[in-house]
Amino acid sequence: MTRHTRRLYVFLAGAIALGLGAPGSGGRSLAVSEQGAASKVSRGEAQRATIPLKEAKLNIEHNATDSDTGFEGFIDSEGWKWLDVNGPDGLVLSFQGRGKMGKLGLTELFFESVEPENAEVPIEEILDTLPEGYYTIKGRAMENGESAGMTSGTAWLTHTLPAGPELLSPAAGATVPATGLVASWSPVTETITGADVTIIAYQLIIEKDEPPHPHMIGKIGLSIYVPASVTSIAVPNGFLEPGTPYKWEVLAIEESGNQTLSSSEFQTQ
Repeated sequence: MTRHTRRLYVFLAGAIALGLGAPGSGGRSLAVSEQGAASKVSRGEAQRATIPLKEAKLNIEHNATDSDTGFEGFIDSEGWKWLDVNGPDGLVLSFQGRGKMGKLGLTELFFESVEPENAEVPIEEILDTLPEGYYTIKGRAMENGESAGMTSGTAWLTHTLPAGPELLSPAAGATVPATGLVASWSPVTETITGADVTIIAYQLIIEKDEPPHPHMIGKIGLSIYVPASVTSIAVPNGFLEPGTPYKWEVLAIEESGNQTLSSSEFQTQ
């Protein structure tokens, strides 16, 4: 399984664009640029109390199986019109709602960068793109289609990358019974460079190896976060179907939110 499978568990993934724009908008309701979303904020907006974002996260994901690395982020709020992401070196990214959905306001947003293979772009070069530190995500708040002042949150980014979990069972390419399966992996205790690391959770994902439904967001699958003390999960009987190929992965998540995944596949009898 590639890193992209779990993106189906969020409202917005991959390319930051929606094809629901108003007439004349070129089919875009959300646009992303590398310039500020707005150069001016009205005096009235500036004087209102800033509404905190519910969540503001910026992390790094490393794929130990495919050997690629990239950035990802998540924002949640009561509603926003545009958002700027600023870090230690200034503006990083801007999001702006356009068209009918832009006028209504947007709430949740998941985004990720391109994840080049480490053989083509070394990890060190990827990390140089965004320095460690705190990143402010701030912009115009929206409520029921009306401006509601400003909204803001702070994300913490580090360059700590945990090593990938060693997947123990089922073995790669194994054919297993459709009942009684236990997925297990080895605990992660160090980074990709061998330094100590604090793991706060693991995520287990198991999905059918098949194309996604053309209309449903998500795939038939299992996704669960467990504490760092847990390194095995009994798959519920009735979840796996006989004679079906599956892909599975485990992500090790360290205390700043960065994560490294290992993936494999198996088949049921």
